[in-house]
Amino acid sequence: MLWQDITIAGTGSWIPPIRQKHEPWDKPVDHGPPTLVALNGFTSAAVSTDSTPSQMAARAGLKALRHANVTGADLSLLVHANFQDEDHYAPSAYLLRVLGGPDTNAIELGAASDGGGAALVTAAEHLTAKPAAKAALVTAGVRFRPERWGHVSEMGHLAGDSGAAAVLTRGTGFARLMATDQAAQPQLEVLTRARTAPDGSGRPLLVEETGFMPYIDALRQSTRRCVETVLEETGVRPEGIARVLPIAIGSEVLDLLLGGAPLGLRAADTSWTFGRHLGHCGPCDVLLALDREFRSGTLRAGERVLVVSFGLGFRWTTALLEITRDPVTAVPAGHSTKK
Repeated sequence: MLWQDITIAGTGSWIPPIRQKHEPWDKPVDHGPPTLVALNGFTSAAVSTDSTPSQMAARAGLKALRHANVTGADLSLLVHANFQDEDHYAPSAYLLRVLGGPDTNAIELGAASDGGGAALVTAAEHLTAKPAAKAALVTAGVRFRPERWGHVSEMGHLAGDSGAAAVLTRGTGFARLMATDQAAQPQLEVLTRARTAPDGSGRPLLVEETGFMPYIDALRQSTRRCVETVLEETGVRPEGIARVLPIAIGSEVLDLLLGGAPLGLRAADTSWTFGRHLGHCGPCDVLLALDREFRSGTLRAGERVLVVSFGLGFRWTTALLEITRDPVTAVPAGHSTKK
């Protein structure tokens, strides 16, 4: 889908302390053969011991508003990409109270790890459908508690905690939304149904036992279709893309998803070099990568950025952005300083 006059005007992130794989929150050091996590390229993960997902999303949202020079009173909609927030059963209401204005509406969007990308599309749709709206805020927050998610390393990735946000405006931002595409493979939803293992304990999701590799062809098919669609609609060639920002799901998976046509990339050619240190932060991944890129001072007007997102279920969102003016180098993306 092609977009007119929809821009990103600000981004923000909140990243708790980074901990190495061998620290106490994870399993003890294993001196045996390389683990799937090591093979997949993860080095560490961001771990929150005291902040809830919604609190981290609120801090990131505040940074994004300041970055965009937008106030809560300017917001028409707040879209929160939510993933199993056990501390806030109505996280969008909390975020509305903290960040919104008197005329702001707030909704929660559940699309697993595709939540950040899907929320960008939802906010863009809102601004397009409501010409009087000045701005929309996208937030995401996630905290993977070890008692529930500590074993995801068996799937080949580490789970990271964070909050991330972006402000969308009409025509005033520094990155124009050129085109997006979305896809779904609903026949794979059986992989994410809650269930009980035969021994009565067990993991609730089948995909946690199988990993992604048995379904890589289906994942690659939808990824390629979404990327090809935004390129064809905009007339942009792969070599015309300055940066590719995929979800931080691991180098082995990303090599398979992005290595073929039309991109022909390896994970090391993307924002994965940043994400591997944070862990897979679910719906925050692509928003964190956008914040990192926009605040790095390396992007220039005319360059294009491709976002490649997918999440369990399975759902995909791909977005192509064009930098309209050199982003102002701001204070580096938000990190807490607590150790």
